[in-house]
Formats: sequence, structure tokens, C-alpha cells
Amino acid sequence: MKDNQFFDINKFPKGYGIIVMPISISRAENASGQDPQQCFEYISSLTPSKVIEPKVGLNMVYGDHLYMYSDEKAATLKNKFMSIVIQHKNAFHKMILREKDIFQIQHAFSYSVWNQLYLNYKGDFGNDFNNFKKMYEEDEVFQQYLRDDAEHCVRELDENQVNFFLEEFFLLYALSKKKISLPNSYIQDREDWVLWAYPGVILKGQAYTYQQNPLNLDAPENPYQNHTYDLESKKLVDYMRINLETYEYQYEE
Repeated sequence: MKDNQFFDINKFPKGYGIIVMPISISRAENASGQDPQQCFEYISSLTPSKVIEPKVGLNMVYGDHLYMYSDEKAATLKNKFMSIVIQHKNAFHKMILREKDIFQIQHAFSYSVWNQLYLNYKGDFGNDFNNFKKMYEEDEVFQQYLRDDAEHCVRELDENQVNFFLEEFFLLYALSKKKISLPNSYIQDREDWVLWAYPGVILKGQAYTYQQNPLNLDAPENPYQNHTYDLESKKLVDYMRINLETYEYQYEE
């Protein structure tokens, strides 16, 4: 395969596994890419067609606290995000319940908010994340990639946006490396593999984080430790095969 060229998954590996779907608050409503109906369609395209064994769980993680990097009043944001999260979770779960013949293992679906990742982090999250931020502050290449990402996302790269990007990149990297435990009442800590899935092309800063491997982590039991699944293009993206010198937010054909 060429650099920046990726393909769909045929089947998930055997053994227990968890698909992690991070939900962006900005995309959770009004047909913005991760509204309940769209999320249901994404999951329906993955299961049961790609499942070899009935050993797969879904953890939906709402990025509410990540959006607290804002100048708006905390109380205003809290009420806004609480409403979005509750409505989204309830609407999505009703769809799952309605399709019991397909999604027979109802307790395989787990829901949590962003703060839970801090508590489930194996180690000192505050210290590790601060070191990661220092790496960014001393790395001009990393800084340029965040400028590129902000332009691609049509966002101003102020201090809040830098912190937003860095925390998102860092925690999703830690998830792939199995440095964050994922409560799921069906899987019950038995997962062999973890794959996070999100609709949209990979940002350069995210790929650079994996390639730099700031915590020197290795989870060889997880075949997806350096991957994500793009739900829009239906491609399994390998971060180690993204050539950041030529990558322009699209995959090679």
C-alpha cells in the first residue's frame, strides 16, 4: 500500500473487544455528523457484519468536559452540555432497544462522559498531560501541525483551542494504548483489543502524537493500538503510515 492509503475492515479480530465512539458535543445535534440517528447508522454498518464472535462492546464517550476550554460561564456550559448528553444518550439507546433482534446484548452498550477518562487513567494523568504540553511547546513541527489543524477545522488557534486539541489527542492516544480502563458491563475488563471510531479524516496533530509516542507505550495485544476507524469513509487508518509531509486531510485512492 502507498502512504496515506487505507481500506475498510473485513472482520474484527477474535476475542473480546471494545469500540470506543467519542461524541463531539458540537456534532451531537441536528444532523451534524454524530446525532443519534447517524450514530445508530454507523454502528449498524459495523455490527453484526464485521463481528466474528459475540464479544464486542461499544463505549460511547461524550466529550462534554473537553468543551469547557471556553470563555463562556461554566454554569452556562454545564446546563447546555448536560441537556445535549442526556437527550443524545436516551435517543440513541431507544434505537438500540428497538432493534433487539440485531443488538441482542443490550448491556454491551456503555455510556460515559469525558471526566471519566481522567479517573480511569492508569497513572498520573495531570503530570503526564503537562509533560505532553511541554513537548508541544518545545516542538515547532508539532505547533505547525496544530496551526494546520485549526485552519482545516476553521477555528482560531487561541489558548483554549490548543488545550482542546492537545487533550483530545493525548487521551485518544492513551485509549488506543490501553492506558485507560473502559468500564463495560458485558466485556468486564476482558478486552483484547480497543478501537476508537470517529467520522472524519485524521488531524495532523493526532497522527503526530501517535508517531512520537510521548509515553513510550506499547500494547502489542491490541492490533489497533496505532489505528482509528473513520466512520465516514469506512477506512481503518494506521497512524504510522500517514506521511505528514504529503498528507492534506484526504486519503490516497
